Amino acid sequence: MNYNVRIGYACLNPDISQGFKTCRFDNLTNEKWIELIEWNLATLEEMITYTVDHRIGLLRLSSDLIPFATKPKEGVDLNWKEYFEATFNRIKDKVQSTQLRISMHPGQYTVLNSMNMTVVERAIDDLEYHAELLELLGGNQTNKIIIHIGGIYGDKEAAMDRFIQQANQLSERVRSHLVIENDERLYSIQDVLTISEQTGLPVIFDNLHHEVRLPLDDTPLSDYIQASGRTWQPADGRQKIHYSQQAPGKKAGAHSETIAIRPFIGFLEQLPPDQPIDIMLEVKDKNRSAEKMQIYLDQDIVAAEKLWANRKYAVLAKSASIYQKIRNVLKNKEDTDFILFIELLEQAESVPEDKGAEVNAAQHIWGYFRKQVTNKEEANYQKILAQYQAGDITVRQLRQFFKRLLKKYPNDYLQASLYFKE
Repeated sequence: MNYNVRIGYACLNPDISQGFKTCRFDNLTNEKWIELIEWNLATLEEMITYTVDHRIGLLRLSSDLIPFATKPKEGVDLNWKEYFEATFNRIKDKVQSTQLRISMHPGQYTVLNSMNMTVVERAIDDLEYHAELLELLGGNQTNKIIIHIGGIYGDKEAAMDRFIQQANQLSERVRSHLVIENDERLYSIQDVLTISEQTGLPVIFDNLHHEVRLPLDDTPLSDYIQASGRTWQPADGRQKIHYSQQAPGKKAGAHSETIAIRPFIGFLEQLPPDQPIDIMLEVKDKNRSAEKMQIYLDQDIVAAEKLWANRKYAVLAKSASIYQKIRNVLKNKEDTDFILFIELLEQAESVPEDKGAEVNAAQHIWGYFRKQVTNKEEANYQKILAQYQAGDITVRQLRQFFKRLLKKYPNDYLQASLYFKE
């Protein structure tokens, strides 16, 4: 079946060269602020390039992109919007030219229905910051800020009324970006749809929150997805939903490490036929799950081979058998079984450490270095491999040895390998 679906991931990417930074509020100075913002915007640029190159259509941005943006400190008065104007314009051009759909999701302290007006005022300031930042980065009304309804405070009906009142008084700038989402404890999708009727705000349907916090009726999940879709107006862009899977053995609502393909396909089958829908994956391995699901949706053998090149040594380090099965699947370029390809990757991810497989992978990795290394480094390799086999050092220490070699003898192919990043 063909699906009119795009995939995205949230906030972090473990496969780019750097991550976001912050600092203690007490240590913040103008100079430190410049350093942090410059680093974070460079990180964002690299993440956007990576996301677009991997044909992923959605990216949620970290709310901490500009640390302490809504928490002024005496003596720290940098006008960061003007200072980084050229950088913002460069990123804006990239976002708009690639049609990457960016969004933001403020944290648990952005609460519009609090009984404490200071909390509400801070929440409004935070939403204004998010809206302005989205627009600086190229966002329009299709680029959304997602929030939950908030607390109940002993009276759910009154709490809903407070949210409605505050939401309806927000600036048009914020309201044009704002969407509301069901949660796993207090506000079911039915509650959020009721609030949408009185605010005009679009609704994000979250499947895992829905499974944990079911409404009191027995309406099918697919009907709630369609009802949520009807809250999105043409100017809001494609309907957007959140998808995650329950982490085995964790508390209800905990996100899984990775997205498994079979349950994901089962979820796709419940979507309205032919309706354009954007799915934000909420999962711990971030872009890695997004890449797998996008390959399935696109049925793209070139992307699958690119992904395999990135993961082959990580798989070999778990199981030579699975490694060979994946190679065989990808040989059939005319009729590739993409589901089997992804399932085999998932199997490898769940295999426990195997010393024989790890040594096998290490010997393959060594092949990239053996003609360049010194005699001393070769002797060190033999020693470290023997220590690992004897249980005297960990797999992490074994791979750290290869990381040091990779730093001395750069290799772009190995640099991209998941083997060095797990």
